[in-house]
Amino acid sequence: MIRGIASGVLAATLLFTQSGCKKDQSAKAPNSQPIIAVIPKSTDHPYWNAVKAGAMKAGAEGNAEIRWQGPNSEADRQTQIRIVGDMVEQGADAVCIAPNDQIALADIISQTSKKVPVVVFDSGVNTEDYVAYIATDNRHGGELAGEQMLRLIGDAGGKIAVVRGIAGSESTTQREEGFIAAVKKNPKVTVTELRGDNAELKSKQVTADLLSRDADIVGFFGPSEPVCKGILGALQDAGKAGKIHFVGFDGGDELAKGLDAGAIDALVVQRPVQMGQLAVKAALAALHHETVQKKQPIDPLLITQQNKDQPDVRELLQPKTH
Repeated sequence: MIRGIASGVLAATLLFTQSGCKKDQSAKAPNSQPIIAVIPKSTDHPYWNAVKAGAMKAGAEGNAEIRWQGPNSEADRQTQIRIVGDMVEQGADAVCIAPNDQIALADIISQTSKKVPVVVFDSGVNTEDYVAYIATDNRHGGELAGEQMLRLIGDAGGKIAVVRGIAGSESTTQREEGFIAAVKKNPKVTVTELRGDNAELKSKQVTADLLSRDADIVGFFGPSEPVCKGILGALQDAGKAGKIHFVGFDGGDELAKGLDAGAIDALVVQRPVQMGQLAVKAALAALHHETVQKKQPIDPLLITQQNKDQPDVRELLQPKTH
């Protein structure tokens, strides 16, 4: 009798610890809501609020509970890794994540995919262990920005500064590389690279430092909202807003005001509400054992002084978050 009980306990233990097996969806009550964890790079920028709005909308439409949680800073890789583990332990049926670092998040995403469906959005990761990747065509967006900069500065070329985001962020790196490749089509262009780490204050400081030591800069490019806000602030403080060309990536109220005032020449914007919707829809489809398209690129849009007031363009420049 004792031997039989021990054998039963051992068998149950072995079954419970087989972490390589997918989570058993059939164990849930038939009418219970699926729980989908949506983990952004951070929660401190309006862009992510727009993603959240899309995720919540798709969750309501699909009768799913959305658990939204992310680190306070896009540089906090370890917190994002911890959140992924916590969400799965707390019963998430699927995980949608925007990886802060394409290398640092690869292992946890690969491990999690063995337990529940994982959807990667916004930024890539160095693994193929996910059901879908939903993101802006970031390199193309960078190219659009670079081509617009060439139109602004003309054939004379000149010095252009690129204030880079965080090293290891696949999305901003693609934007930066696309921009640099485009502007270098003019052999008279030289590129100066700075590191703003996707932080507004640091981006503002490195821009201000460059402006104080180099009077020949003819243009700036920022690959994200916080970097652009930093560049804008430094240009305004130096009295050079509208005098030095500035093309950025992302929207939001503050950058929209800069565009309206002529301090920003153009912005390449994403479709964050759509991105949040598609990520949750892909997770739900995977839970329902439906076929999911693995790569789902989203086209960016170039907003200039000429089209910025069109209603459909304005909606992308300042997306509704509620």
